[in-house]
Amino acid sequence: MKTQVNKSRLMKRAWAIYKGVNPYSYSFSAALRRAWEVEKATLEYEAREARKAAIEAENSAARAKRTGNVNASWMAGAAAYYSNARPGQYFGD
Repeated sequence: MKTQVNKSRLMKRAWAIYKGVNPYSYSFSAALRRAWEVEKATLEYEAREARKAAIEAENSAARAKRTGNVNASWMAGAAAYYSNARPGQYFGD
């Protein structure tokens, strides 16, 4: 899948760089190269953040599932342990 680049935003950035006071404003071609560099870095950053968010969501889902299974098995064990209790019996816990 190829990433779509917003060319309007790219050209606006290039013109802002060209009109600004910085080392990339010597010529419009240098400003355009810098705008492409910034755009590529931005796309890589967004992709990296999306991957990070997906991994975090997957880990939190796995963590919730793991905790849910432990809680269910713990509850079943506790119910079995306390099922034969006499009313008011002390268990020491």
